[in-house]
Amino acid sequence: MNLAYRAWLLFLFFGLLVVATRWQIMPDQVFGFDDVNLAYSIKHFDIRISQPQPPGYPLYVMEMRALWWLHFRRVETILQTLALAGGIAALLLTALAGNSILGGESGFYAALLLLFQPAFWVAGISSGLRVHLAIISMAVGAACWRAWSAATAKKPGEGRWVLWSALALGIGAGVRPEAGPLLFPLWAVSALRAPVKWRDRMLGLAAMAAAVLAWLLPAMYASGGPAEFINACTAYLSDQSSLSSGFFGASGSDWTTAFWRMIAWTFCGVPGWALAAVLAWRRGEGWGLGRERAAFLALWLAPPLVFAITVHAAAPGHTLLMVPVLALFGGFLVDRAVDRSGAPLSRWDALLFGLLPVVAMLALDTTEFTALWLPPACVAAGLALKSEPMKNNGYPLRATVALAALAPAILLNAAMFYHRGWYYRGPHTTGWRAAMEQALTDLNSGMEFTSYEQVYNTVMLDDQSVRQVFRLAKEKPGNTWVVWEEGPTAWRKVAYYAPQTPLVVLEHAKIHRGSPAVVSIWKGPAIVQSIEGAPPLRVTLPAGARVVWMIGSRSDFYNRVRQAFPLTAAGPVWYTDLPREDGSRTLGEYQLAW
Repeated sequence: MNLAYRAWLLFLFFGLLVVATRWQIMPDQVFGFDDVNLAYSIKHFDIRISQPQPPGYPLYVMEMRALWWLHFRRVETILQTLALAGGIAALLLTALAGNSILGGESGFYAALLLLFQPAFWVAGISSGLRVHLAIISMAVGAACWRAWSAATAKKPGEGRWVLWSALALGIGAGVRPEAGPLLFPLWAVSALRAPVKWRDRMLGLAAMAAAVLAWLLPAMYASGGPAEFINACTAYLSDQSSLSSGFFGASGSDWTTAFWRMIAWTFCGVPGWALAAVLAWRRGEGWGLGRERAAFLALWLAPPLVFAITVHAAAPGHTLLMVPVLALFGGFLVDRAVDRSGAPLSRWDALLFGLLPVVAMLALDTTEFTALWLPPACVAAGLALKSEPMKNNGYPLRATVALAALAPAILLNAAMFYHRGWYYRGPHTTGWRAAMEQALTDLNSGMEFTSYEQVYNTVMLDDQSVRQVFRLAKEKPGNTWVVWEEGPTAWRKVAYYAPQTPLVVLEHAKIHRGSPAVVSIWKGPAIVQSIEGAPPLRVTLPAGARVVWMIGSRSDFYNRVRQAFPLTAAGPVWYTDLPREDGSRTLGEYQLAW
């Protein structure tokens, strides 16, 4: 089949699947803190004021501005469009590149596995920016493979991919800058292996540097110059990593929690490959991946994995440099399993295919059944399929075997994504059992972040909170203030949707524990006042003003507020009407006066 024609068919196929699995469940609002920063950056780019947050993602902001220029006037629509388009692009690249790298239909099966992988799925409905990590990973990986395999390729001119892969990496880093250094080792080794002259390698490096400078210099200029840009990036990385990396100050328990969550986000789909893995195994040759492809995939996967473990992976979408690589291997196993369809047919085949609907119903009904019993059941089924061969009279079709191999993975991923109530808390508090139970707790909490329930609950809570702010401010127009302290809704989102209501943010200079308290007062994207110094930090509001409290109901600060002020519940928030006489109350490190 003509490659261009096949590409269009794949585009339509995966486009329909992406829209069908994501469109109806996408939030119709700016989802989180980072998306608000990106929304503000459409009109003004400056990472020093988190428009967007460092390191800036300049080419992604250009994509947003391009849609704005095309009269997409709702930022929510822009983000949804980029998330859907990014998902389709990532799957199309996975299908085409995977077939090229691993042969057969490996890429096509890999794209189907990636489509339903929970981390990719949840990013596809809540963060178009993070979906771009999968696009960059696949684009750079596909180009690097052409350079890597140039020494053994029979096609002339494959060495030119040293240049094209360098450009792909330089441009991709403009969308997600962390992808640049994490994928550079793959490019470097591929360029060294390619049968080209050192002049060609230097040309590739120069092209990469030019591509990087094309987006880096404007981003630096818009953010106050190189020194300001670098300071903002290093401070942001250090602060964000202080809860996930021991190298940046995280405690041992925080680092362990971050590790197990990252494992859940990255590898949660792997148990679903059990049947394909068993069917793909051949005595004497294993899975048949080969040293060249195994080394390439390992070099592709290792740097992002090391970075995630040692530095930062705080959200499921942060793992999307790695997840497509694993999906490629899963697709390869499925493709190799399908190859057995021309081999002698086991007496167990009919039983297996007959049980698939039953397994599907059980899997969709209870996630616990799926997660615990589906993988070992698939191993047992695979071993049974390889025993007691009989004559094959043309059945099953290759498509039937492909469905049998893919179904467990898709069922498992869908069950994990739609499962409600990811929670585990073991009874032991000391010893090795407590450590294992804490790991299970962290894995469960990680899976909660990759579930639709998490997205739905966040959207509902944020919507109710903002609606209450609107209602309460309407009752006291011009004299309502929001006070936020570790509230359940991101303060940046409240400022975005209620730009006329002053917002007092009580926080600390850094995320890590022990940093000094600070106060900032915002109206929309503009900071009105910043208060620092020795505690208690004094915030002065008008007498008789209404204070809307956005605070955690289980926090110490909530208890202090409840003791100092009368609180009236309003959905997920509380409010207090201040006396008309002058007064003040001290709330730990802060003092509220009027």
